[in-house]
Amino acid sequence: MSENRLTVYGWIPLWLGLVITALFCRPPLPIDETRYLSVAWEMWQNHQFLVPHINGLPYSHKPPLLFWLIQAGWEMFGVNGWSARMTAPIFALFSILLTRHLSGKLWPKQRQIQTIVPYLFLGTLFWSFYSTLTMFDMLISFFSLVAWFGLWTGRDGRRYLCWLVYAAAAGLGILAKGPVILVYIVPPALFAPWWMDREKAGSWKVWYGGFFLSVAAGILLALIWALPAAKSGGEQYRQALLLGQTAGRMVHSFAHQRPVYWYVLLLPFLLFPWPFCPSTWSAIRTLRPTSQVKFCLSSVVPGFFLLSAISGKQIHYLLPLLPPIILLISRAMTGIMATKTVSTRLLAMILLLFSLALLVVPSLPLHGGDSEMLHYLPRPLGIVPLIAALYLYKKLHLENCISGTATILVAMLIVFHFALAPSLHDLYDAQTVGRKIHAVQATGKEVAVYPARLADQFQFAGRLTHPVLAQKTIKDIVFWAQAHKGQYVLLLLRKKETQFFADNGAVQPFANKWLIFRSTDGIFADYQRWKADMLSTKR
Repeated sequence: MSENRLTVYGWIPLWLGLVITALFCRPPLPIDETRYLSVAWEMWQNHQFLVPHINGLPYSHKPPLLFWLIQAGWEMFGVNGWSARMTAPIFALFSILLTRHLSGKLWPKQRQIQTIVPYLFLGTLFWSFYSTLTMFDMLISFFSLVAWFGLWTGRDGRRYLCWLVYAAAAGLGILAKGPVILVYIVPPALFAPWWMDREKAGSWKVWYGGFFLSVAAGILLALIWALPAAKSGGEQYRQALLLGQTAGRMVHSFAHQRPVYWYVLLLPFLLFPWPFCPSTWSAIRTLRPTSQVKFCLSSVVPGFFLLSAISGKQIHYLLPLLPPIILLISRAMTGIMATKTVSTRLLAMILLLFSLALLVVPSLPLHGGDSEMLHYLPRPLGIVPLIAALYLYKKLHLENCISGTATILVAMLIVFHFALAPSLHDLYDAQTVGRKIHAVQATGKEVAVYPARLADQFQFAGRLTHPVLAQKTIKDIVFWAQAHKGQYVLLLLRKKETQFFADNGAVQPFANKWLIFRSTDGIFADYQRWKADMLSTKR
């Protein structure tokens, strides 16, 4: 890849365009983004910075670092959505920059690696999409990179700096998402005898002593927050914080239980498009087991198997493993870059099939569940991947293949965001309901919600100052309404059920169901009509 300014820095406007487009075209997505923004809002509203809260209760599922960073943004710019939602993308940018810098340390004579690393990141749609979401994984990715950078620094003899950086990364990683950071950063430290050159190794007793001390220091750094928080949050919060979110997730996850091979099946698609470019595989075959390659493998392979062994699996848990994978692909690509002409026709064919699916699916008679959301897809949207396929349906020099593929795919994502913006704002509009809740609470009214998972979704969107009352079943909320005349309820129901409860209420779509915000008056009669209809249908 020719070293010119456009190539070296051309990825920056791509990243900036993607992030700005995502923030303005897409509202915060339930259930995660809306929940995390609500936790940050309650922290700000109640000035409770030690123990995160949601809907008036201590929130033990995640540590506070992301929420603290959002508070810092609000301190500078006032309470707003854009600065809060920029927090994670900024750490995604830091991760790209640090990976680029680490590649320069690993292969100082291969400047082309530093050039193509950002394009490999942005071209990976899995990374590009999640890097725009308000979630914890970009923080974990960055702190994992900091730890790996510290380990490689230790290889060059600066052991004190190595373990100081490693301890800070471990502590901040725990404050970002909990002890899961150790899954990513411990294996390469333990496998150091495999990847470190013998002449640079020194004493392994000293190495492992420094490793255990730095891990202990990182845990102590996190305990500076965790112990006072556990004491302040009460017994239930203490149990959940110190035990439930560590041992429980490792042994028998509370949620997201999937088979051990689940990640293996998804990995090629999560790394799209690079596994579908034949040149990637021919390049990887040229890799030799150098110290640098072994270092990257020790950062990927053990962590991948550990995550596969844990019952709770989500695709975004693999995001912190992407930087060392990108490093391996970038090193492999530069090895064949000088003369290689590559074909991206397979990738073009996949995009062509995707284009056909987008043209056909909205017209299919799909009903029920998430399938109904597909009707919101604009049919002309299929033209976008078609144009991308036509561009890629030709042989390209590998110099231009990586940056060109990344550019066309990021441009496709940007166009998708613009095209889907009206539908996304219709389907995930939390502000309208949030403001209605705020308005009735301001008059002293109470609001109950069903199902209970709605209880942590609207605090930030409505700038709520009082909790809502979560009800586990529709029967519970109906009987609550009977006992609280003149109050309000928020229901999330299937389309068929909506017709029975929509009287005297505001109705709007929300994801694959419908929200109904209404007074409690008359709801018992509506419930009786709904039950009668259910019984007649069964007969």
